[in-house]
Amino acid sequence: MSGLSRVWDRFFFTGGNAEQLGLLRILIGLGMIPFHVLQFKTLLKLDRDGPHFFFVEPIWYFPPLGIETLDPTACLVAFVILIASTLAFAFGFFTRSSLLIMLFSIIYLKGMRDSVAGDVHHRYLIPFTVLFFFLLSRCGDIWSLDALRARWRRRVIAPIEEWEASWPIKAGQLYVCSFYFWSAIAKARMSGLDWVQGGERIQALLLSRSARNGYENGVVVARSETAFLLAHYDWVGISLGAATYLFEFGFPLILFIHNTWLRLIFFSGVAFFHVANYYLISVKFLFLPIVFLLFFDVSVLLKTARDSLRRRTSAAPAA
Repeated sequence: MSGLSRVWDRFFFTGGNAEQLGLLRILIGLGMIPFHVLQFKTLLKLDRDGPHFFFVEPIWYFPPLGIETLDPTACLVAFVILIASTLAFAFGFFTRSSLLIMLFSIIYLKGMRDSVAGDVHHRYLIPFTVLFFFLLSRCGDIWSLDALRARWRRRVIAPIEEWEASWPIKAGQLYVCSFYFWSAIAKARMSGLDWVQGGERIQALLLSRSARNGYENGVVVARSETAFLLAHYDWVGISLGAATYLFEFGFPLILFIHNTWLRLIFFSGVAFFHVANYYLISVKFLFLPIVFLLFFDVSVLLKTARDSLRRRTSAAPAA
């Protein structure tokens, strides 16, 4: 038990630093802006002077709150609040309060979208959980307007210890890995090797999503002509299915790979997977790879820039 305790402590409470935590807040916060827009842009197209829409299937937390219809004006206001609170979080302005408002805005807007669609999407599970870890952390005490305001008021902020900076980053890493791994488990449980063998499932998915635009003059209008074309080749379905299983089942192995270049190659492949999914089958994880920054020490870039500036300053001739 003592050995497991040491492994637990070493994983969760070592390896991070305060600057990494602060920079991740900035980068992930700014990266969430296009992610929000992509997820909720359909709600913004509704006519605010038009009718309110009843839900196809209300999400579980709407009935207890008495929310029964979609109000386009309320959605617009909630979206503006979401963007403003996300920017405030990124720049560290009332960090915890901004992040809390941001999370509640996501819950409201996600509920509206899913209740109208009649289908619960899981696109926010990873970023929402990562942001919740940041809510419990001290990410707003460095590289933030909160820290600057405290300095103006001559209020001393205690230094962020290594364990305080490490645990939200490591918890986020572990959750991301578990999300992909359990996705593979779910596929194996529901369809087994059918996901790979023959490639029929991938082909059917490519065909159905490519024809989402419907018909025009009695002819199917493909949303993605590339997806429609690829669906006609068995080897494409088999290859895509096998690649999906391979990277999802193998995702947790990244926790044991510390070489930056190997991690970069792996996450570049995963990012390409999400981009391809978006353009081929309209799975809206396009900007999700922003959370992959959790697996890199982004403070190294800052340290490199500082060292370069110092070298240039020291090499500059005296006036």
